[in-house]
This record gives sequence, C-alpha cells and structure tokens, in this order.
Amino acid sequence: MIKIQISKTLQGKIRKGYPWVFNYQIQNQIIEAEPENLGVIYDHNNRFLAMGLWDPSADLCFRVLGLGKPQKVNVDFFLKRLQAAKVIRERLEHQGTTGYRVINGENDGFPGLVLDRYAETLVIKLYTSSWFPFLNELCELFQKELSSKQVVLRLAQNISNSLEPDSAYRDGQVLYGSENSSWVEFKENGLKFLADVVKGQKTGFFLDQRENRLKILGMVKGRSVLNVFSYSGGFSVYAVAGGCKSVVEVDSNPFALKTSLRNLQLNFPDKSFPSPNFMQEEGDAFQILAKMKSEKRSFDLVILDPPAFARNKKQKAQALEAYVRLAKAGAQVASKMLFAASCTRHVQANEFYDAVCLGIRSAGIKYEGIAKTGHAQDHPATFSEAFYLKSAYFNVGRHGHK
Repeated sequence: MIKIQISKTLQGKIRKGYPWVFNYQIQNQIIEAEPENLGVIYDHNNRFLAMGLWDPSADLCFRVLGLGKPQKVNVDFFLKRLQAAKVIRERLEHQGTTGYRVINGENDGFPGLVLDRYAETLVIKLYTSSWFPFLNELCELFQKELSSKQVVLRLAQNISNSLEPDSAYRDGQVLYGSENSSWVEFKENGLKFLADVVKGQKTGFFLDQRENRLKILGMVKGRSVLNVFSYSGGFSVYAVAGGCKSVVEVDSNPFALKTSLRNLQLNFPDKSFPSPNFMQEEGDAFQILAKMKSEKRSFDLVILDPPAFARNKKQKAQALEAYVRLAKAGAQVASKMLFAASCTRHVQANEFYDAVCLGIRSAGIKYEGIAKTGHAQDHPATFSEAFYLKSAYFNVGRHGHK
C-alpha cells in the first residue's frame, strides 16, 4: 500500500470521522512504481491510523475506508457494510417505495461510491476510479444481496473524461443483466416514476427529495402550483396526486419536460397533459419568473428546487447571491406559500435560510418560516461536508408575520 504522511491537525480530524485527504495536504513525496488503489496513513508516533482508497490523479486523493486497525479489504469487509446500510433503509419498501439510495458514499462506509435502487435495477455511481479493481466483486455482491436483475455503472464526469481508450469501464455500462432499455419504472410513496438510468442526471432521478415531495402533497389541495426547475416532474406528480388546482412547470431542459409528461401520464392515465390546468414553460427560470411578475401572474405555492449553484468553495458567494435573487423572484409570484431547496454542498443550512429570507424581504413581502428539512433516512450524513441538502417552507404575503 502507498504510505502517506499528513499533519497532526488532519490526523485529529480523521480520528473524529473526517474521511478525506487532498493532494496539497500530503507531506511526503510519493514515488509510484506501479499504480496502487489503496493507501495507508500512520500517525506522528508511527501508529496505524487509517487505510483508504488512493487516487493520485485526483485532487481528493485519499478516502478513508477504515480507522484504528488494519483490515482485509475483501467481500466480507464490503458485505458487513452493505448489510448495515440495508438495515437503515428497511422500512422504505413497506411505504410503497422501490426507488431509494442503498449506499450513500462515505456515510455508509463506501467512500466515493453511491448505490441507488430503482425496483429491480441497481445503479452504481463512482466518484473515484480507485473502485475499479473491486467492481467485479461488488457487482456480484450487490446483485446477490439485493436480488436485482440489472446493475448499471455511472461515472462522475471527471472519471469519464480521464478514461483510457482501452478501459474496461464506461459511463452507462450495464455490468449485469440485459440491456433492453435505459428506462426503468419504480415507485415512490406509491406513485410511479420513470428514470433513465443510463443517460439521466445523477443516477436517473433525484431520489433525495422524496420526503419533501410527500410534504408538498399534503399542502396543495385546491391550490395553484408553480414548479420551478421541475426536471422530470417529481413535485408535479405529487401536486396532482394531492389534488392541486393547477401546475405550471418551468425548466430549461426539453428532455426533462417530456419525461415529466410521461411520469404524469403513468400516474393519471385518465387525464391529459399538457392541459388547461397543466402547462410547461421551457427556458431560463429567472427570465420566466420576471416575465410572470410583469404579467401579474401569481400562484398559491411556488416550488424552487434549483441545481447546485456552486461547484467549489470559490463560487460560494455567487451561489448565495443567486439564492437571494431566486427567492425574491419566487416570492414576487407567490400568493400563499414558498418552498425553497438547495443541494449546494458549499452553502450551509443557516446561510441558505438567511439568503432565502433576505430574498423574500427584498421583494417587500411579509413571510413566516413554517418548516426546515434536511436529509432523508436513505441519505445519511456523518460528517459536516456531507450535509448538502436543505429546504425551507414559508407562508408569504398576507400570511406572513415578519
């Protein structure tokens, strides 16, 4: 194994559960004779501290797999962790949900690996190529333990871009099962959805918003809904199921809007979409919201669930500014309620909440915070940097108190 040296401060953080070492934090020079995918850290007293995945080509070059004492990294090692992860998700199947996250990377002891289940299809997403040497045994293990008929591999952009032409792996590859179609049907809280597991964003669907979608379902009866950044219509399907009066979707991606229509048709075959009470607007969210304001259009509930606004720490300030602008634009067309969410890892929950409040205030609108939500059970977060998802619900307009 590659032996790496780090500062006492970082050793202390790793002891407390921080799972990462970046290139700039390594203090010794590593000469590599042959590519290794495992590394080890000893502390300043030369005692074993951690072993992990080693990826010299990545900025995040070491991900902790085990602490305290050396362990054999084999099928039994992975099986124990998979079984522990399964226990956390057990109740989901009883709630009419067959689409959920089985392994949430570092937080379930599989650093840089995500495993999502879509009914009988499993999707492995890798954020480090250090997993490649283990893929065959993991695929076999997942397929056996989770009784799946298909296992699909998805690769993060940086891995896809750096693949050698003769690589055994590629993004969207079917590792196990038959490659009939990339579309998979699954259930979430009894509702049906389609996911493109080969080409869709993330692993095909945004599974992390399941609990917020269910919360929205209970708030929409008889109300008009504006779903901004609607993607494949998750919130829209729940809104129609909850008895809303109407839905307008806004997204810049025509493929996503078409998928939303398919998801609605799947759940409500007796209704037609689009229709007078279900419309879609394709384009830039900020421009469309500004146009709606100028046309004096308003909606009882406005949903703002944008993609991440910052890819790194340097973009944090502009992300916060974007959240302020978006909340202001959303509040200007909301007559009763506003739901705002963020999946930007570099923005903390309190900073996001303050930005949304500032945006609503700057629209000159009264508001009252009614709920805040975070990670669902199948997306556990065990260290501060893992808490990426945060959402807030507000009463706005005459309903507000501030």
